[in-house]
This record gives sequence, structure tokens and C-alpha cells, in this order.
Amino acid sequence: MKGNIVNASMPKKYFWTREEEAKLLEMWKKGVTDTEVLAKQLGRPPFGIKRKLERMGVVVGLQKSKTTTTVALGKNLLTHEEALKVLAAALELLRQPGQDRFELQRLRTLVDTVQVYDSILEKFERWAEIENRLFEMEKKIQDLQRTSKVQA
Repeated sequence: MKGNIVNASMPKKYFWTREEEAKLLEMWKKGVTDTEVLAKQLGRPPFGIKRKLERMGVVVGLQKSKTTTTVALGKNLLTHEEALKVLAAALELLRQPGQDRFELQRLRTLVDTVQVYDSILEKFERWAEIENRLFEMEKKIQDLQRTSKVQA
């Protein structure tokens, strides 16, 4: 596994300093999205870079499955599929007789919240995809600029 190989001369680092986090984020925003390059610059393994970006809430990439599209943002956000499961469970409980007024109000609030959440998540994913495309375009532009300087 190429991404999990750690250079033997690379010291193991477990904790990130604020300066390292800032440098990682700065490089990412400048279009350096290759975890191998980031790993060499920061002296960390590529999988460690990816994990840190996920924990920081930076979009690493989109993963598509048969039923849902999720953004790698860590464990704090529900996927569309998870939101739909919460919605289905709340709707099922709403169908059951004998719910008191407070429980009905709580479930209806949960249904409304999940619907809004899913809509916001969809918009966020579109923005994340646009941002990824912009990073890739910036990277290609930088590559073209380097190539044109070499040829000149």
C-alpha cells in the first residue's frame, strides 16, 4: 500500500502543533491536494495527512456508493442514508398509536430537522465538489505555468 509506507528516516509524530495545522491548511488552500506531497513537506505519513484533513473538516474527496454520496468530513456529519434512516424511524414512531403530545411534538421536530439537514448537506456537497474542481484547476494552471516557464 503506497499511501501507508512511512520513510524509515521520518520520525514518528503523533501530535500536531497549531503551526503544522496552519501550514497544512495553507498548502491545501493553495491547491496542494496530493497527500504524498503534503506528507513530504510536513514529515508525516500520507495516511496521517488524510486523517488530519478529515478531522479538520477539510474535504478530501467524494465517495459515491449505490445508495448515498458522502463527503469525507469525519464522523460528525450524517450521510444522506443515515439521515433517511433517522427520518424513517421517526415516521414509524409517529404512526404508532398512544404517543403523548410531547413525544409527537418531539418526533415532528425531528422530522423537520432531518429534512432541513439533508437539504443543507446536499448543498454542502455541491459546494465541496465545486471547491475540489477549483483546486484541481488551480493545480493544472500552476503546472501549465511551470511548463511555460521551462520552455521559455
